[in-house]
Amino acid sequence: MKRAAVFAHYDKDSIIDDYVIYYLHELKKIVDTLVFVSCSDLSENEISKVSGIASHVIAEVHDEYDFGSYKRGFFYLKDKLNEYDELIFANDSCYGPLYPLEEVFSKMELQGCDFWGITKNRFGRFKKGNNKYVVKKRPHIQSYFLVFSKKVFISNVFYEFMNSITHMSDKNEVIINYEIGLSEKLINAGFSCNSYINALYGFNQVLISFWRLLIHNYKMPFVKCSILRHQNDDLTTTAMWEEFISSNTTYPVYLIENNLKRTSLNFKTFKFIPPYIKIFYFYLIGVLPNLPKHFFQIINQKLLR
Repeated sequence: MKRAAVFAHYDKDSIIDDYVIYYLHELKKIVDTLVFVSCSDLSENEISKVSGIASHVIAEVHDEYDFGSYKRGFFYLKDKLNEYDELIFANDSCYGPLYPLEEVFSKMELQGCDFWGITKNRFGRFKKGNNKYVVKKRPHIQSYFLVFSKKVFISNVFYEFMNSITHMSDKNEVIINYEIGLSEKLINAGFSCNSYINALYGFNQVLISFWRLLIHNYKMPFVKCSILRHQNDDLTTTAMWEEFISSNTTYPVYLIENNLKRTSLNFKTFKFIPPYIKIFYFYLIGVLPNLPKHFFQIINQKLLR
């Protein structure tokens, strides 16, 4: 397979963190061309960090989230796309890969699907009135890591979708129109999809609620940054995360630790509760249906603040 990748980056301090450099090095092992697109105003010193890794760098503030970066990378590659068999969209919202990407691609090459991702979410939001949303079944491949066959990325429906991406002020609208919308448009056009991990598909927010189980049992190659930065403490716990990742993977944990010093939120995290009880408590919340889970989220948010 000859592959091209577009990597979407954003950093509040306009730097390319070391965990991102590690990710890019691992990604470069499986791709021939890597386009790095940042929605940050990067200095020349920061851009030099990806010299020898990225084939091309685009750095401009565009307020179109990750899909805006995917769009810019796609159109940079557009006239060269016939040279490639697969196109990858990936972003810096995850730490990893925790396991070699070669293993992931070896498995997925046997699936014979038109596009795929690491995980597929069974649920998604529908808009209900002004600024109100409801969660219902709306299956879609999650957009932190997407892979498209040539059949898909040279199609008119894919081109039209990428060309339609624009600024949206509400992140929920970005998810509905672009993350969920992309899967739905491609499936409606007759393209087949799959995911590397299909376990726990019946539950919502699997990436957050069951991140330990995914890594330990299913060799999940990523963990969401938001989890370890304490942005999801109403749905999971980071208790003993260093020991967990070190004992299950060979990932250099210090890269995460260094990033968290700069990016982690300082919420209370139920410090008075023993770690294993916290882990079990949040696992039980994870298996609940959406309505009672949301109720516990509200309770947890009040306790955390």
